[in-house]
Amino acid sequence: MDIGLPTVFVRTSRCNLECNWCDTTYSWEPGEERKVPDIVDEVLSYGVKRVCVSGGEPLLQAKEVTELVQALEEKGCEVNIETNGSIDLGVIDRGPKTHMLMDIKCPSSGMQDRNLFTNISKMRSDDVLKFVIAHQEDYIYAKRLLERQLPPCPVVFQPVGGLDLRDLAERVLEDRLDVRVLLQLHRFIWGDQIGV
Repeated sequence: MDIGLPTVFVRTSRCNLECNWCDTTYSWEPGEERKVPDIVDEVLSYGVKRVCVSGGEPLLQAKEVTELVQALEEKGCEVNIETNGSIDLGVIDRGPKTHMLMDIKCPSSGMQDRNLFTNISKMRSDDVLKFVIAHQEDYIYAKRLLERQLPPCPVVFQPVGGLDLRDLAERVLEDRLDVRVLLQLHRFIWGDQIGV
């Protein structure tokens, strides 16, 4: 988990989902095309060795993202790829320093029918499975899924909207779930500002 550590974000454009609570709807549209070596040079210019490739949906550009993460790994970077979980993880050829942070879409997203559950068995112990929790229905959905299929990696519950954090943490403790309750730290520091 890299939360709280300096990280460079590389945001891809386009997404195959339209989650109700998406905080980056601007990334759904086509963006500026850039060459992988130029992106790598810019990432390295920040002097940070942690990179998060997010979207949109990075796996829609599997060939280019594979080239990017391999180039970043060669430069000594640790890379996290944030994916919505609707595309087969096998489309990315990743090395030992590239990790998947995969969502399972809960009912509040409006996209839960797009989950590709076979991806869970393709995750490694150094990946992360994330559930964005907006209300009790999402919590129950996530809990039931975890009762049926435990992933080989850490699990995160990320609250969104007006969900009471204490209530969520207390439910997790009461139900003895082995999950992390984590916030989007950058939102508490910089708000909804783009590019920080």
